[in-house]
Amino acid sequence: MKTTGDVIVVGAGPVGLLLACELALQGVRTTVLERLTTQADTIKAQMISGRTYQMLAMRGFGSAIDAVSEAESARLAWRPTGATGHFAGLFKLDGLPLVMLTQQALERILEARALELGVEIHRGVEVTDLGFDAGFVVGCDGGRSTVRKLAGFDFPGTGPTLTGYQAIVDLEGDLPRGWHHTPTGVYACGPLQGRIMTMEYDGPPATRDATRETLEASLRRVSGHDVRITAVHTATVWTDNTRQATTYRCGNVLLAGDAAHVHSPFGGQGLNLGLQDALNLGWKLATGDDALIDTYTTERHPVAARVLHNTMAQVALTRPDPHSRELYSLFNTLLDLPDVRKHITAMVQGTDIRYDTGSDDPLAGTFVPGLDLSDGKGTSIALDGAEATVRPDGYIAEVTR
Repeated sequence: MKTTGDVIVVGAGPVGLLLACELALQGVRTTVLERLTTQADTIKAQMISGRTYQMLAMRGFGSAIDAVSEAESARLAWRPTGATGHFAGLFKLDGLPLVMLTQQALERILEARALELGVEIHRGVEVTDLGFDAGFVVGCDGGRSTVRKLAGFDFPGTGPTLTGYQAIVDLEGDLPRGWHHTPTGVYACGPLQGRIMTMEYDGPPATRDATRETLEASLRRVSGHDVRITAVHTATVWTDNTRQATTYRCGNVLLAGDAAHVHSPFGGQGLNLGLQDALNLGWKLATGDDALIDTYTTERHPVAARVLHNTMAQVALTRPDPHSRELYSLFNTLLDLPDVRKHITAMVQGTDIRYDTGSDDPLAGTFVPGLDLSDGKGTSIALDGAEATVRPDGYIAEVTR
């Protein structure tokens, strides 16, 4: 299929759709290509962080997210627990509240907005080469990104060491809720009705199929409980493959989201990381300014690297061997210290991100919540007795005192 346009976005997941919205908002003619013919219904992210919610709200998505979140919470029988996230299954973080929003629901919100802005979305289109008649191509096509491979991006990192299952099921038998460590791995039940997760640290999965039989066998092995899965509504297999592209740009080809970085889902950071990639890249790409576009890698690469590091640490903390169990116990105690808890919370939620904008002012490079930037433009505000210039992504570019 020959496609023309200013920017071709490959992948109609939440990252690709948000990037398309960002570009269209800036007046860039944008086309999205998606291999799947319909939206995938496999269980994926179930929530977004408070910081990601703030950033989407600044673009005018707040009301739609609130309405869908309330409906999703009722449908999935989820009630707020007071926790704002976890680190290696330790639910002691106390930052911004999480917002219930399944990945599929978010995709529907973003797709509706993209179409409203004039974005062309073509489904059932598999990309086999990058010979597009376009100014830029952006790969938002996931961890096995075709765009990344075709463009020749280096993607170093570490291979998989565990097999994880996540599913929504009908279950017979008693299974305690929460996270539980056993001699054979880790299992979790809840917080959503019927949600289960298992982790076994004996190597990568032999297959990506998550059948009723494989899910039940894993749950029995890890939990030690005599339970039976009678129906599987949605399921996925995951591992801790951890890799990151050395740069997010090769010529006129860029990467965002899982195409640029993959890691285990510990801490629920992946979706938030990808969405914030899109919000950082969109307005820069729209300018066509090479130097500005290059700051996308400069600013976002270290943020993702930190996520890769902390997810690897979380895997290490949850291993069932005696040394890891003692490390987990020590870390559990450390999280009771306010400064430690504050540091880990900010790291997982991304609330301590500060970009280097060339200014030494402590406010420069930080995010300003609560602004209405729905037009995709930056603004100037009075802040702490100073005049702050805010970029289109909500981060302060410079401060005049």
